[in-house]
Amino acid sequence: MTRRRIRIDLAYDGTDFAGWQWQERQCTVQGTVEAALTRLAGDVPVRLRAAGRTDSGVHARQQVADCQIDCRLDDAGLAHALGKMLPEDVRPLRVRTVPPEFDSMRHALRKSYRYRLDRTAHGNPLVARYAVHHPHAFDEERVRRALALLVGRRDWSGFADSRCRIDNRVRELSEATYIAGDEDDAGWFGFTADGFLTYMVRNMVGTLLEIAGGRMRIEIIERILETGDRRLGAATAPAKGLCLWRVVYSETNEAS
Repeated sequence: MTRRRIRIDLAYDGTDFAGWQWQERQCTVQGTVEAALTRLAGDVPVRLRAAGRTDSGVHARQQVADCQIDCRLDDAGLAHALGKMLPEDVRPLRVRTVPPEFDSMRHALRKSYRYRLDRTAHGNPLVARYAVHHPHAFDEERVRRALALLVGRRDWSGFADSRCRIDNRVRELSEATYIAGDEDDAGWFGFTADGFLTYMVRNMVGTLLEIAGGRMRIEIIERILETGDRRLGAATAPAKGLCLWRVVYSETNEAS
């Protein structure tokens, strides 16, 4: 067998998982995929690292992970075998052999998240696992003005969870948008940055929803960013509306 580094692009429904990161006696996405890879490697333990750690209940349209593995299967065969072994709520989209130095976390240039809202009066059961029901007042013009205040490079302490242990909290948020759905579909917030802090998107959404309903002033965004005081913002939005949408790498890494 030849030891090689592989990149795995994954999609998953995070509803029944305690997040991405391995936890003892908890069902996690990382633990589930590692268990399957370990079996394919002849019971030699395989450890994954990922572009980011999604929290409990958060979904992914494209998560990127990498690992070293000894396996006789080629990339296509490994992807097929993983698809057979993993549960239906975790899908391997693609498996590729990459250079030994590839690091799915360090080499990620930017990530995009979407946060989905169901704004129907009754609640749409077809999106209930992936969207937060929000049948309340929602002033889109106020939302768009607030979103414009978020774009830029700055310290994001004011939107980070108190348990965040990262010292350098400067990130560049290049996109902050809201796209309205039709009467049967959900609208969604979109955020793209070179990195995100713990609960950062969900904390921004929680405050934006309060602004949308007129319960907070638009200027609170500037105040939170200036002071770094998380207490000025609203409650954290629920996890189930959040989805890791895309991870972008350089052309060199994408072509690997």
